[in-house]
Amino acid sequence: MKTEHSFIHPQLSGRLTARRLALCSTVFLTLIVGPSAIAQPKKFQIEYTVKIASVQDRLFHVTADISNIEQPTLDLSLPTWTPGWYTIENYYKNVLRFQITDAKGNRLPQTMTLKQTWRVDTHGVDKIKAEFDYYADVLSLNQAKITDSFAFFTGTELFLEANGHRAGPCTVTFDIPKSWKIISALKETADPTRFTAPDYDTLVDAPTEMGNFDVAQFQVEGKPHYFVATPSGSFSKENTDRFTGMLAKIAAAEGAIFGGLPYDKYVYFYFFSRPESNAAGALEHLNSHVAFADATSPERLAGTAAHEFFHLWNVKRIRPIEMWPYDYSRENETPLLWVSEGFTNYYGNLSTYRAGLVSRDRFLDTVGFAISGVEANQARAYISPAESSTSTWVGYDTPVSFGISYYTQGQNLGALLDLSIRHDTGGMKGLDDVMRALYKQFYEKGKGFSTEDLIGAIDELTKQDYHDFFRRFVNGVEVPPYDTILGYAGYRVDRSAHVTPMLGLQLNVTSEGAQVARVAPGSGAAAAGVLVGDILVSIDGVKVGRRLPGLQDNLSSKIGKTVNVTLKRDGQDITLPMKLGSREDITYRLAEVPNPTGDQLRLREGWLKR
Repeated sequence: MKTEHSFIHPQLSGRLTARRLALCSTVFLTLIVGPSAIAQPKKFQIEYTVKIASVQDRLFHVTADISNIEQPTLDLSLPTWTPGWYTIENYYKNVLRFQITDAKGNRLPQTMTLKQTWRVDTHGVDKIKAEFDYYADVLSLNQAKITDSFAFFTGTELFLEANGHRAGPCTVTFDIPKSWKIISALKETADPTRFTAPDYDTLVDAPTEMGNFDVAQFQVEGKPHYFVATPSGSFSKENTDRFTGMLAKIAAAEGAIFGGLPYDKYVYFYFFSRPESNAAGALEHLNSHVAFADATSPERLAGTAAHEFFHLWNVKRIRPIEMWPYDYSRENETPLLWVSEGFTNYYGNLSTYRAGLVSRDRFLDTVGFAISGVEANQARAYISPAESSTSTWVGYDTPVSFGISYYTQGQNLGALLDLSIRHDTGGMKGLDDVMRALYKQFYEKGKGFSTEDLIGAIDELTKQDYHDFFRRFVNGVEVPPYDTILGYAGYRVDRSAHVTPMLGLQLNVTSEGAQVARVAPGSGAAAAGVLVGDILVSIDGVKVGRRLPGLQDNLSSKIGKTVNVTLKRDGQDITLPMKLGSREDITYRLAEVPNPTGDQLRLREGWLKR
């Protein structure tokens, strides 16, 4: 939002007779004197500076210059978490030498009223400066890092909120080494080191990278898109050209659902992992996303990109009411993350299909995978999608003893709702129409949506009552009638059992490797003496490293046998014999029903139309 100051300048037009001048002299004097005598209100202003204070010591120096203060006290707060990554980080733990001074440089007394909030007495003070150093040594989606060749942060880590002034515009100026460049999700200005944001929420949502990296620009709907690859040279030009072509198709396919792209520019921040890095995953923002990945084929990156891009609408704009507005000081629990993340999972797969990047069979496989992910987990009988959403703060990035993913639950329900809505409307409406309705009725009106609002949007489209569906499958733990709902499109679910190896371990990727986070009681690992905190080095001489996906599948031939597990414990390598266990898994796949009806085929083609 651009803020402008308008001043009234009285002007005389035409000629006045002497008599009219005499009669109007009082009025004339008022017109001349009045405006100059009325004090023009000064708008609260905040300007930030981010300086690379020391590359060697990994220190940012952050300054917030605040002026036009017209209140007796002012509270300044640093966020405790980053939206989209549902865990409290308490960024103040990285702050050094925090101080507040007046315009003359005198220290002002401050009181910490909450763990990351400071109150300063501003009686008779209209300008202050808050500044601190920030230790940035963790490269991850919700942390800040300075390295010898680049620096990265998201605004939640560095920018203080002036409480009560969240809606006002702000500027950021960067002070970086001369050989470094800058790319940010913030809005550029004529000064390449200076950026703007229309409000605080936009400011803290924006990632910024400084240093040496590769940038490829492309256009979608006439808007600039930037693919940023770090470190420089880590992603080949051939892969970059292929990947940006895919990104453009995904953007067009997802934008078509909502009638266009809701930003002026978009930035894809991609960090291609080094062996010593434990950074992983991806995180959405208002006009960007950040991803940590292997420098693999673009085809393997497209699914994650489609998921994060759909978050532009779903959760960044179409947002649960419990997170509108965000409260950066505490957990923001909501029962609707099965929609925010699960529907996004569904649309990530659907949009790569609509963009022509995967086949119809591949998309249908993802629908079956979601069913498998829910039905193969015994927690599905105890934890509803609404409950797993609300409880995510308990174990978002740490293992829990018993849990189920609302990503998978919501992806599963997304497909079922899409088909059910299409059935109830004779193929005229689908989940796309629900998303458009939420966008127009809630985001465009500046508010979040509730579960009841979502039901209302579906009911309005279908002229049916979906409360029972939500009672049974969203707030409850009943098994959905898969064959009935998939049958609307002429599909059924085929179930097959297979035996898979079981290590009895939960593993986390760390900078050292695959670290044991939990040992299942009664498992072969427990009997062998594996401990939480051990680093899994190899199994029968095959190194594990950081590559966990597919690990169990590679052990299928050794079920029931004793394998030698090498671990690193207290800096020493030890080898333990461990009997490899197994479990029976049920896999679900979609299959065509024999002799589908014309109605089934029409609904199928509407669902799978590109």
